[in-house]
Amino acid sequence: MKPPVTPFTAVYSQWLASFRAMLPGFAPPPAEAAHSALKKERVAATQEWEDEGGSVKPAPTPEARDAPKIPF
Repeated sequence: MKPPVTPFTAVYSQWLASFRAMLPGFAPPPAEAAHSALKKERVAATQEWEDEGGSVKPAPTPEARDAPKIPF
């Protein structure tokens, strides 16, 4: 059984990325891909919710003149 052939450039790029992660200032942001995926899901869910009649704006509150007056 032969081991799978891995191109040198793939091994070198993985080694270089791991080496750069040890240097201060060169490490990639840890959750950038997960954050962008989460943001896309949130935008899609908000759009679907608004299409069903939801509103992002808060419900209007009654004004003070509509409230009963309390004598003091």
